[in-house]
Amino acid sequence: MNRLLRAILAAASSRALAPLVIGFFFLLYIGIAFFTDETLITLMAFTRKSLVLAGILALIPLNRALRVLHESGRHLEMRRAMAGKMTEVRRDLFDEAVELPVSPSFPELQNRLGAVGYTTRHSENVLTAWRGVSVFPARILFLAGTFFLFAGILISITSRTSHRQMVIEGEPLPMPGGTGGRVERIILANSSGPILGKTLTMEIAPSSSGEGKRTFGIYPPALYGGYFVYPRYLGLALLLRFSAPDLPAGYEKPCILNCYPPGREASEDIPGSPYRIVFSIPEPEAGSGYISYMTGDVTLQFKLLKGKDVLFTGSAPGGGEFVRDGYRLAFPDIRRLVVTDYIGDYGVLFIWGASLLFLAAGCIWLPIRAFFPRREMLFRFDQGVTTACSFAEGGGRKHVGVFHEMLDLIDARRGETPVT
Repeated sequence: MNRLLRAILAAASSRALAPLVIGFFFLLYIGIAFFTDETLITLMAFTRKSLVLAGILALIPLNRALRVLHESGRHLEMRRAMAGKMTEVRRDLFDEAVELPVSPSFPELQNRLGAVGYTTRHSENVLTAWRGVSVFPARILFLAGTFFLFAGILISITSRTSHRQMVIEGEPLPMPGGTGGRVERIILANSSGPILGKTLTMEIAPSSSGEGKRTFGIYPPALYGGYFVYPRYLGLALLLRFSAPDLPAGYEKPCILNCYPPGREASEDIPGSPYRIVFSIPEPEAGSGYISYMTGDVTLQFKLLKGKDVLFTGSAPGGGEFVRDGYRLAFPDIRRLVVTDYIGDYGVLFIWGASLLFLAAGCIWLPIRAFFPRREMLFRFDQGVTTACSFAEGGGRKHVGVFHEMLDLIDARRGETPVT
């Protein structure tokens, strides 16, 4: 049983496991691509529904967690070896290990290694030498980042929920499980940033559930009531009143118009009649008299159709009306709205954490590997045999040259009386 458990742990912590799992999903992606254009969405749906696929994907964060433990254990063992505290040398810790039936001259080796920039430590029958800084912290951060990344992907695929709501200025914030604070303002403003031309901000008053005053922008998404808030599209919430010569009773209805940006059209049918109204927001021009969507006081353009025929076109501001030939259109209230997605997905937090860990790992690894790569040597004399070991994280060619030079110095003592 112990042998089987060790074999399972060895396989689960293998360096090859993560590439194999990624390769499996890549082949599955290619296979799905032959049958649908929405390949990634289909693959995610299959993984969400299949315990087998979800289990295979879970092997990657499991493997990364075991790799963290393995690398930490290996690093501690290496530190013990370099401190001379190991009773015997573990050769698998090093890149190269050589045995020579010769007694070394530790003072001679120390002098030579010190001359080429190595720090040395001599304790009993062990001499260790090193230079540079280990990239072990960067390696652990990278493995942890990979764990967080694929754990986040797994959580997102298997537990993500999405709800779309209309957030209207002046109304309570709609939430999947109820309502939040009142939407005080929806602000669209010009941006001075290098990427976005405009910024969108939703200001939410404190709610009865304990949430304080909050402000939501386009990115990054904020967490509110257990959901990430993603503003998607702009539009208008309109109270429409309409009457016509053949509709003496008139008509009144709240409407949701997805008519932003300016020039985009949204239509509203009048039930029980042949009439249809097509709305749009005009592009503000100098001297046109139209008020921009960005100010909140919006002027609407419209076309009144009867069947397929356009009866007339016109415009009216919020709170105003348009009257012509017995037809009357009034807009008592116009408010800005934002079509908003509420995403229940805590995997996003893991993915953000992974990006920070990858950034930290890169900031540590690059300067160390470029300017201070870690190089280590260990020489141990025991029972007439010298065991020499070498390890390098960078600058390997120069390090190996120095290591072999030390081996030549040791071998040159062949035939001399061993040191006791």
